[in-house]
Amino acid sequence: MDPVDIVRLVAGLAVLGVGFYFAGKRIVFLARLVRAAEPMPARMTGWAEKGRYLVTHVLGQRKLLQWTGPGMLHAAIFWGFIVLQTHTLEAVGEVFDPNFHIPGFAPGLMRTEVLGFAQDLFTVLVLLAVVGFAVIRLAQAPARRGRGSRFAGSNLDEGWYVLLAEFALLYTALVLRGARSAKDTLPYPDGAFASTWIGGYFEGISAVGLEVLATTFLLAHASVFVGFMLFTLHSKHLHVFTIPFSIAFSRYPKGLGKLETRKIDVEEMDEDDVLGVGEVEHFGFKRLLDMYSCTECGRCQSQCPAWNTGKPLSPKLLIMDLRDHLYAKGPYILDEGLAESHSDVDVLNAQLVGDEPGQAGVVIDYDVLWSCTSCGACVEECPVNIEHVDHIMDLRQHKVMMESSFPPEAGTMLRNLENSGDPWGAGSSKRLDWADGLDVPVVDGELGRDVEYLYWVGCAGALEDRAKKTTRTVAQLLNAAGVKWAVLGQAESCTGDPARRIGMEYLFQMMAENNVETLKEVGAKKIVATCPHCFNTIRNEYPDFDGHFEVVHHTELLSRLVREGRLSSQSEIAKKVTYHDPCYLGRHNELYDEPRDVVAGVAGLEKVEMPRCRNKGFCCGAGGARFFMEEDIGKRVNHERIDEALDLDPDLVSTACPFCMVMLDDAVQDKTGKGELTEGQVRVVDVAQILSDSLLPVAEVNGNGAHPSVSPHPTGGSQETAGQQ
Repeated sequence: MDPVDIVRLVAGLAVLGVGFYFAGKRIVFLARLVRAAEPMPARMTGWAEKGRYLVTHVLGQRKLLQWTGPGMLHAAIFWGFIVLQTHTLEAVGEVFDPNFHIPGFAPGLMRTEVLGFAQDLFTVLVLLAVVGFAVIRLAQAPARRGRGSRFAGSNLDEGWYVLLAEFALLYTALVLRGARSAKDTLPYPDGAFASTWIGGYFEGISAVGLEVLATTFLLAHASVFVGFMLFTLHSKHLHVFTIPFSIAFSRYPKGLGKLETRKIDVEEMDEDDVLGVGEVEHFGFKRLLDMYSCTECGRCQSQCPAWNTGKPLSPKLLIMDLRDHLYAKGPYILDEGLAESHSDVDVLNAQLVGDEPGQAGVVIDYDVLWSCTSCGACVEECPVNIEHVDHIMDLRQHKVMMESSFPPEAGTMLRNLENSGDPWGAGSSKRLDWADGLDVPVVDGELGRDVEYLYWVGCAGALEDRAKKTTRTVAQLLNAAGVKWAVLGQAESCTGDPARRIGMEYLFQMMAENNVETLKEVGAKKIVATCPHCFNTIRNEYPDFDGHFEVVHHTELLSRLVREGRLSSQSEIAKKVTYHDPCYLGRHNELYDEPRDVVAGVAGLEKVEMPRCRNKGFCCGAGGARFFMEEDIGKRVNHERIDEALDLDPDLVSTACPFCMVMLDDAVQDKTGKGELTEGQVRVVDVAQILSDSLLPVAEVNGNGAHPSVSPHPTGGSQETAGQQ
């Protein structure tokens, strides 16, 4: 071997050996942390769907491409570096053999020329994308806006390290391949247009000079690769390795709708048991994978209603703060002896969530935790399937059940749930007040054989004055369509959704078990619900308590009845209407078209969409039990949403959720009181009320005569009993 070959081999082995040694140590550390996390359901199902998601959203960059310019640049870099890993594979091979080529791609083969062309094409595209991102970073200055992350205490924004490393990888590879082209050792000169072009500039260099040039840039490329690999394992770019695992253990199609938590059995608990997450190591392993996978892109933050109305909650910063705390505490988690000998270090004594706003020495501020509406916009937008809402609910459970730390007004709601079975404390005796003057069949014992649906009215639908109008309207529409239905009446109780979303998991599970028992006793098979929160809980969460029912939202049923001609809109309504997507109906359960279909056939309606609609819809502010808490930070979320609706100058703001209706109507009333709107200028209604307003008498579909017209404020009638037939 000549001296250049010896230098190439020794130096190359040293660079690669050191790099892979430290990379291996980091990988072992990260893997041990995941293994030290609390167990949780592995979710080893839905592999076909997860595979499709991996292809379309990760390999296909579907979510990122929705962000046009930056998304296209990221896609170019992502796809480019998949192809350009062959550069590094070649460089590693050249450490041992200067004439190395990838096995199966020998010189002269067509696929070899295609590979060479692809390598050079993506090298150029990625270089252009790197320049594009550099221009964006200079223009937007994310570090000055508080959106940049710093690496290893440096004042340089981490993003610049990445761009410089990517440029260095491409530059060293191009020069190395150009030198190989000049030496005639490049296995695909016909396809590698950029490499051969660069090689033309080296033709006058001697053979020894070319060897030195190639060796120098080979070692440079290997060094940059090793440095970038170690940087990736210690930075947000770890996501390139962890995304497949995060998706494999995720809920499909996304981490919304159902919350997963362990069953609480008080009789089997001992004093050492921990409920929820009070220390970062109490998180389940998927939560740690989420922390590893955060790209810090900020898409979750950009869609968060709390962040957009001046609250301190940023889903991105929440995950980042938890991740940084995990990394700092990691060595002590994995070594009890180290933790005992360093028991006074700050990271071991830091409180995970504060007990009051602005508390020092905490990882997550009190107001951050309680600002979340659980709308799911963060999860919907995240390109790597992080389940932000689950992290927050885990933390809330510990604060509520272990520390009794939560907003004081929420305590009233929890006491009402426990004592009266509803958040307002009205009690079961008020459950049928909404039905005064209506023919409402009430279950007595068991549902009759001819009863198709049990109508789950819900607490808001039964007890909140504005929501009662929707309940009455839906009841009338079902009667008008000839649907056989019944209600539980005083036997109905809250589903427990507010308790679960605020963190009182034990109360939720107790209520869920009682409700499932009641539903089974009456023989319920099909359930229709007007409240998306009830709908989501019974449909997605009660199966964990052996409650398996066919659950539909009232807009699903009404749209089907309209489609079948059993409800026929015949009266024109000359009004402009916009629709607000309830989070627990839309993002959490993918029901976007059905509510719109309910009024699609109403003549005269001018239907306009708000800019933020469907899966981009903006929350009303009621979810996550926020309906029962004060909102005294920043702009009220319902005001932000109604402002967006009012920009369209509508006559009607429609929705399909009693809580959304109340929140939006409250915002309208606030603006009316301030003189910004005139009385009655804008009405907030359920889509069912619009359909009801448009109905005229039509022939009964079953041939038993005609039903009376459906009025939004009917009178007369009596309550019936839907007993065993």
